[in-house]
Amino acid sequence: MTTNTKKHDPSADPESQKPILEVSGLHKKYNEGKTNEVHALRGLNLTVRKGDMMAIMGPSGCGKTTLLNMIGHLDRRSTGRIVIGGLDTATLSDNQMTMFRRDNIGFIFQLFNLFPFLSAVENVETPLLLRGLNAKVARERAKMLLRELGMGDRLSHLPSELSGGQQQRVAVARALINQPEIILGDEPTGDLDSTTSADVMTLFRRINRVDQQTLILVTHNRWIAERCDYIVHMIDGEVSHVEHGPFSQETG
Repeated sequence: MTTNTKKHDPSADPESQKPILEVSGLHKKYNEGKTNEVHALRGLNLTVRKGDMMAIMGPSGCGKTTLLNMIGHLDRRSTGRIVIGGLDTATLSDNQMTMFRRDNIGFIFQLFNLFPFLSAVENVETPLLLRGLNAKVARERAKMLLRELGMGDRLSHLPSELSGGQQQRVAVARALINQPEIILGDEPTGDLDSTTSADVMTLFRRINRVDQQTLILVTHNRWIAERCDYIVHMIDGEVSHVEHGPFSQETG
């Protein structure tokens, strides 16, 4: 988000700054049986500027995670348009989308999704190696980020040797390591204690302010949501309203 104090409604297209994400008319429906259709998203519209830090809240089953999966192209939309950085993602082939997602979108999953046979540092360095970065440089960057998240003494541990909170910190580091344009988090602090949650949110805010990375976080935690610039509230697959976060005018 920019450091000015002008309030921004992400449900409308801002004229002052080109959005990094535009979602328009997004529908997602699932078939249950031969006749029953479940509509997870119902023509949803959302605009996010580069550098925004946004929370998405709403009751279970309202479509929050579905929306995140659509933005990250982990699932296919039924209808609608998604534009990221000015690029209509519908124009990309599957292979092109895989590369685009790898280079531009970071994911923090609720269930971690770590490679069980790789150590903490190996999990974190993997995205850099897939981009062809020198192995030594990738290892040092992974170590540095893990140390910043309080995992310096767990670098060589496998996921099975880590607590849930420690695994989540590894997942956070892996999502951040590529410095993607957009970071998507599905309950990114859900398995962390309050102290570690605060540390992770401080890190999120720092990369958001310093590096202008855009963060979109699904959460049930009001404390987490209030550390974001905007809170998008969803009901029944649609945006019901947008709330301006109390910390959105910070510039540090």
